[in-house]
Amino acid sequence: MDFYLRVCAQKPSEIVELQNDFYGEGIAAKCYQQVSLFLKTPTHLSLSFSSNTHTYTHQLCINKLNSIADNLGRNANSKPQRGTLVILGLGAGYHINKLMSEIRYTDVIVIEPDEKHYAMACQHINFASLKAECQSRGGSLTLLNTENYQQFLTQVKQLVKKQGVHLLADISVYRHYSTPMMDRIFSDFKQWRNGFASMWGYLEDELLGLKHTCENYQNTRVGAHENIFSEFSSFPVLIVGNGPSLDKDLQHIKTQQDRALIVSCGTSLSTLMKVGVTPDFHIEMERTSVNFEIKEDELCDPRIKGVVLITLSTIYPKLMQQFDRRIVFTKGNDLGAELASLSCKGSKPLYHCNPTVTNMAVAAFLRMGFNNIVLLGCDYGYIDQNKHHSQLSSYYDPNNALSNVSFDNEMAVMGNFRPHVFTSRIFNEARSAQERLLAQYPLAQVKNASDGAFIEGTQPVEFTELCFSSNGKSEVLSKIKEYAVEHTGSKLDCGAYFSHANERLNSLKQSVGRANSVTGVVSILNAFIVGLRENKDSLIYEILLSGSIKYIVGTIASHINHLPLSSWTDYDTQMRKELQSMLDALMKKLSHG
Repeated sequence: MDFYLRVCAQKPSEIVELQNDFYGEGIAAKCYQQVSLFLKTPTHLSLSFSSNTHTYTHQLCINKLNSIADNLGRNANSKPQRGTLVILGLGAGYHINKLMSEIRYTDVIVIEPDEKHYAMACQHINFASLKAECQSRGGSLTLLNTENYQQFLTQVKQLVKKQGVHLLADISVYRHYSTPMMDRIFSDFKQWRNGFASMWGYLEDELLGLKHTCENYQNTRVGAHENIFSEFSSFPVLIVGNGPSLDKDLQHIKTQQDRALIVSCGTSLSTLMKVGVTPDFHIEMERTSVNFEIKEDELCDPRIKGVVLITLSTIYPKLMQQFDRRIVFTKGNDLGAELASLSCKGSKPLYHCNPTVTNMAVAAFLRMGFNNIVLLGCDYGYIDQNKHHSQLSSYYDPNNALSNVSFDNEMAVMGNFRPHVFTSRIFNEARSAQERLLAQYPLAQVKNASDGAFIEGTQPVEFTELCFSSNGKSEVLSKIKEYAVEHTGSKLDCGAYFSHANERLNSLKQSVGRANSVTGVVSILNAFIVGLRENKDSLIYEILLSGSIKYIVGTIASHINHLPLSSWTDYDTQMRKELQSMLDALMKKLSHG
C-alpha cells in the first residue's frame, strides 16, 4: 500500500495511544522545550567560498561578490536570514512551526518513515499552511518517507539537483527522535553536506580536459576495455596509494613484487622507486600540466619505460607520451566523453574514477576484469594531520611544490584498524566514491590493508597476513603489454556545441537583468541549471556550464543569508553587474575554444 494511503488508514485510537506513550502530558510544551535546547547550540552548517588568487572566471566573480558583501555588513557567523531546515521525525509536529518562527527558514525537508507519526502530526499541524508559508518565503516544503540512509542520500541529492544548490548555503538538522537511520543522518551531517557541495567542476577545467582529450584521441586508442583481462580475474593486484600507512608495507611489497601486479598511483610512484620497486602499472588522472611538472623526474626515469600507463583521455598529453604502453579510458560525466559519444567515437565512460588516483585505479582494474584487489596506502585519512602521506613522498621534500600542501582534521570517520581517523573533504569524498563503486561489483574481493578510513565493501586485513602464489605473473603482464601497445587515432569536433552554449549564456545574461529581486536572480540561475538537461545533447551543456553557475548560486545565497535585509537592494545592484561581467567572460572563453 502507498505510504500516504497507509497514513490515512491509521486508526484514531491507535494514534492517541502512540501520542500518550510518546509524549505523555503537555505535548506542545515538550516540543517547544526541545526547540529551545536546539537553539542554544544549533546543528547548523554554512557554506561559503573564500576569496583566493585563482584566475578562474567564477572565482574572480566570487572574490568581487565577497568584497561587496563584506562592505555591506556581511557577518558569516550571524544567525541566517534564510536557510534550509531538515527535520528528522515529525511526532506531533509542533517543533516545526516553532523553529520557523525563530529562524526564517525558507525550505523545510521532513524525514518521516513512520506512517503513525505522520498521522499524529496531521492532528496538530496544517501541512497546507506550512507549505504556503514556505512558498511565501520563496522556498518549499518537502516530505520524504525515507526508509534508510542510502535512500536519504539519493532523495536529498535529487532535491538539490531539482531545486538548486542554494539549499546548501545554510542548513540546519533538527532531530526530534532517534532511530538508527536518523542518528546516522545526524552524526554524518558534515559528510553528506560536503558530498553534495563537491565536484561541481567549472568551465575552464572542462575546456582544458576537452583540449587534452582532442589531442590525445589523435595519438592513442581510447576505449571501454571492459573485462579484457577477465581470464586473470583472480590474479592479485596491489593498488598502492601514497597514504601515511604505506610506510609500514613498503618492505613487504618488495618481497611480493614477483607474485602480484604492482600499481602505483600518482605520487606513490616516487615513494616506490625510492625503495627499489618499479611498478607494473602507473595511474594518472589529473589534467593540469603541473601534475606532470612536479613528477617529471620520476615520469622520465628510464626505469619506467616498460611500465603500462592507465589513465583518462583528459590528462596532459606530454605526460601520456612518456609511456609507450597505455590503456586509456574516457571519464564519466566528462565533456570530451560526451562529445566522443555523439560523434560515434565514444566508449563506455569510467565512472567513480575520481577525486583521487586511487579511485581511478580501483575503477579501472575492476572494469578490466580483475577481482582480487588489495589496497595499500589508500588511507583517505590520517591519524596525525602533519603525517598525511608517506614520509618518503614528495609532500615532505622542501624543494617540491607539494610540500606547501596542508591538511586539516575536518572530520572524524570510522577507521579500518582503529575506532576513527581524521579526514578532509576530498579524502572523505574519495572514500565514499570507492564505496559506491564497490557496490556495483559484489563479486570482487577487495582487501584493505591501509591503516586509514574504513571502506564499506572491503575486508580489513594486514598485508603481511596475505599469501600470493608465485606463478603466472609473466604471462599476465605479457598479454597486458601486448594489448597496451596498440594505438589508433581519431578526431573530435566540438565547435557547434560551443556556439549553442554561448547563446544560452547570453540568454541567461538578459534574464538576470530582468529579475525583480536578488532572490529572483537565484531562481533564474537555478532554472538555467535545470534547463541545461532538457534535450538529448543536454549533458554536454550541463557539464560545460553548470559548475561555474552553481558556485555563484551558492555564493549569492550565502551572502544574502548573512546580510542585513536593509542591504539586499544595494547588494543586488552590485551583484548583477559582476554576474553579467562573469557571463561575458565565460562567453569570451567559449568563443576562443
